[in-house]
Amino acid sequence: MSVASYGQNQASKHSVKGVVLDEKGEPVIGASVKVPGSKNGTVTDIDGNFTLSVANENATVEVTYLGYDAQRVKVSSGKAATVRLTQNSQNLNEVVVVGYGTQKKVNLTGSVASVSSDKLTNRVESNVLSAIQGTVPGVTIISRPGSTPSINFRGRGNLGTSEPLYVIDGVIADATFFQNLDPESIESISFLKDAASSSIYGSRAAYGVVLVTTKQGKKERMSVSYSGMVGVKTPTYLPDLISSSEYAELLNEAMYNRNPTGGKNQAYTAEQIGWFKDGSKPDYYPNTDWMDLTMDKHVATTQHSLNVSGGSDKVQYYLGGGYQYNDSFIRGRNSNRYNFNMSLSSKVNNWLAVNGSAKYIRNQNETNQGVPDFTSFLLVPSTMVAKQSNGEFGSISGGQQATLEFINRNPLRRLSKKDWSKSAFENSLYSVGMDITPLKGLKISASGSYKRYEYKYKSYSAKQDAVNNFESGNPISGTSSDVNKMSMSWSSSSRLQTNLVATYNFNIAQDHSFTLLAGTSYEDNKYESLSGSRKNFPTETLESMGAGSSAPEDISNGASMSNYKLMSYFGRINYSFKDRYLFEANVRTDGSSRFYKSERWGWFPSFSAGWRVSEEEFMKPITWINNLKIRASYGTLGNINNVGNYDYFQLYDKSGNYVFDKVPVEGIAESKPANRTLTWEKVAIADVGVDLDLFDNHLSVVADYYVKKTSNILLGYNVPVETGITQAPSQNVGKVKNTGFEMAVTYRNKISDFRYEVTGNISFNKNKIEDLSGSDNMIQNGGDKIRYILKEGESIGSFYGYKTAGLYTQKEIDEGHYYTLGRKPNAGDIKYVPQRDNVEWGSAITDEDRTIIGCDVPKFTYGLNLNLGYKDFELSLFGQGVAGAKVAFESEQVWAFFLNSNPRKFHLGRWTEANPNPNANYPRIYGGVSQDTYNQNFSDRQLFSANYFRIKTITLGYRLPRTLVNRIGLNSVKAFVTGENLFTFRGDNIMKDFDPESVSGRSVSALGEKSIAFGLNVEF
Repeated sequence: MSVASYGQNQASKHSVKGVVLDEKGEPVIGASVKVPGSKNGTVTDIDGNFTLSVANENATVEVTYLGYDAQRVKVSSGKAATVRLTQNSQNLNEVVVVGYGTQKKVNLTGSVASVSSDKLTNRVESNVLSAIQGTVPGVTIISRPGSTPSINFRGRGNLGTSEPLYVIDGVIADATFFQNLDPESIESISFLKDAASSSIYGSRAAYGVVLVTTKQGKKERMSVSYSGMVGVKTPTYLPDLISSSEYAELLNEAMYNRNPTGGKNQAYTAEQIGWFKDGSKPDYYPNTDWMDLTMDKHVATTQHSLNVSGGSDKVQYYLGGGYQYNDSFIRGRNSNRYNFNMSLSSKVNNWLAVNGSAKYIRNQNETNQGVPDFTSFLLVPSTMVAKQSNGEFGSISGGQQATLEFINRNPLRRLSKKDWSKSAFENSLYSVGMDITPLKGLKISASGSYKRYEYKYKSYSAKQDAVNNFESGNPISGTSSDVNKMSMSWSSSSRLQTNLVATYNFNIAQDHSFTLLAGTSYEDNKYESLSGSRKNFPTETLESMGAGSSAPEDISNGASMSNYKLMSYFGRINYSFKDRYLFEANVRTDGSSRFYKSERWGWFPSFSAGWRVSEEEFMKPITWINNLKIRASYGTLGNINNVGNYDYFQLYDKSGNYVFDKVPVEGIAESKPANRTLTWEKVAIADVGVDLDLFDNHLSVVADYYVKKTSNILLGYNVPVETGITQAPSQNVGKVKNTGFEMAVTYRNKISDFRYEVTGNISFNKNKIEDLSGSDNMIQNGGDKIRYILKEGESIGSFYGYKTAGLYTQKEIDEGHYYTLGRKPNAGDIKYVPQRDNVEWGSAITDEDRTIIGCDVPKFTYGLNLNLGYKDFELSLFGQGVAGAKVAFESEQVWAFFLNSNPRKFHLGRWTEANPNPNANYPRIYGGVSQDTYNQNFSDRQLFSANYFRIKTITLGYRLPRTLVNRIGLNSVKAFVTGENLFTFRGDNIMKDFDPESVSGRSVSALGEKSIAFGLNVEF
């Protein structure tokens, strides 16, 4: 054992030993172990072990290490001590990754938040964006089932795309690459939220920057680590459908409500309802559960990562690989993901260092049969026979021949089709660089990177025989699929990027510290796609496109390509006086090929300042304040994501054929007019913040207030159809303002062997459209009936419809206290409220009575993180929620018997003659062949609370004793069990069977997931 000692007391007679570990049980190399008040001490070796001679058999030693809380422990010569250090996340020397460099957290003047790797690991959720949901105040992430998670920094900044910029190890990437990184390969993630921290990235940083640092090799012996888990996933929510007998009874009621003179058994007799209940005639009166027949409600998931790292003074290396498998709730579907990450750095000599890295991600999705869509689970009622007793697919629904819609949408029949599909995307990122240090404090970095994305998709739609009439045995016309078809598509995008950055650090008279940065970057982006299809294949087993028909009418194809470039220059100056007064200035200018030459260049400056009040002399007596910093910033950023690559050109597209001399000639026509005045969308952000650490850094508070204004918003505007223009022309129009407050509070402490940390964060944001350049009150379709509106003074995401005031009573109808909407209402119908003044009873509700009825943007978001530890046991819990948001549904998702679809349990809480509740969950129910649409006008009755608090993850872990794992040649072993999305507390108490993060629209297109998994972390 190699031990470095200094100032050892000559009178020492007793030897004490021990090991110093971090919170994860890893050895801490180079920790100081010292007898308090003396010079007698040592440092830990490569295994975290120490040996120290002390004067007494029982002594106290103090253990310290950068970034961790100091600890005093009692040691004795007869027993080896185990010291576990607790990380101090607010240590004044903590370094945070910022644009083109790093800074001490204590010296930051911008609004930057960071997430460390321990918040991402041991999670069933492998999408990195979903994994960090709710951890960063001011960053709103919504993980909608079946969709890519969406992210917004400090509110919606414009009327189109407001996605942040992603930078991985200094290289521009994208959301797809970021989300599919192996969480085990990530060292840290920084979120640049204000202009001061983001403006160094200029034109793409208008809506925030996500900086990712992946794990690199370190100067240590080779370390091998494995992390893996196996788990089971189930849906968070399933549509809670009524049974076939309930369907029959409810349909009778619905038809009676529409036509009382027809009696109360217009759809089904009492005897037929009895057959539904007892199942005695399954070929005519079944009780079909489509989800049971076609879905697996418990499916497998597994993840595995293996990483190797190490190095010497000259060379450091890191090599990692990951694999993930996910089964689908719909049978016959699965997905696989493969990750590879490699980095190598070498210090050639005292002034030259070189580095290189490669990252590769491959996602595969396969389907080996037909796929029923989730809409069919609602549209095809439980009264429909899935399969007749003779083995043929159902043709009967509710005792009579089913409609073609029901027969063709039969989920079990769709599942049986010999369709298949295969898709894969490959994302790769390669970079090389070198650092030159020609003199002290000056570093010149040159780097080049190449990112490539390639997507391949191939699918086959097979023929399908007609369904036979169960009674006659004859094929039913319109139920067969007589043409098969194979389709293929391919697309590829690439980005070539070069950077040259010089950084110079120097001091003047010790008290004045400067950091100067200057750089330039160049990007070349290319995109290309191809697609094609063929029909009429001779058999259903062929996989080659060439086996299809070569007839012109059976072939289709398409292609596209585009290219754009960006040239940039940027600089930054940091100044610090005694680490007390801080100043930073950034400037960046970008030139984009997307704009005409006169509008091509944009300038994006920012300024920020900080005052570390705690460093003032008058603060020294206040010992319980460890750090108090006040900071402020202002700057401008740019955006080009909402503009096309060629919008300052007139664009043309293929048009109809023209005949010249009896010969048809394909024509072209203008599809989009040019706009040479198009220029940068700009965002100006002002931010004031406070960083506060109290009580020996046990309590930490970070708070920010901001104002963010977006101007020159890039947006396409509508033109009359008569112009022949098929693409909306682009223009700079509108202004949007976001104001908000965000705060994060952390308290950490340790009581003997028990350690704990609690973090809470909350963000408030108010969004307002300030100017639409004369295009106020822009109504936008959100579905068949759902409407949004862009209106000055209101928020983006505002729903536009009718306000209601419960349901009409029979007394109100009899007294004439009602308004019409297409027809006179009945008792139990929705009571629409006019917004015009002095509207008399009996008058018609019109479009002018529509108003803003809600918004899909949360008013505030919040998160809670709890970490507990006792000796070798660890328990962590993380929860996240939103408040003040609405979700809108329509069609079969909300209206009973829409297209004769299957109602859900919440429809049973309807208004009835027996229970004429004017505040019932659902109005008077209607149904039958002819739809009554009175209650289907878009109103606040179709809005449901999207508020929720969800326990995102709970993890219980146990680290095996070090003495045990060392015997088998291992450094550490941790076993854990983790649960994801296990508990949700929802604001909606009406529908109850949808995931509160669902997207507005018609029905639920995908299911949310909750899971439980068992895993193991091993380090060799």
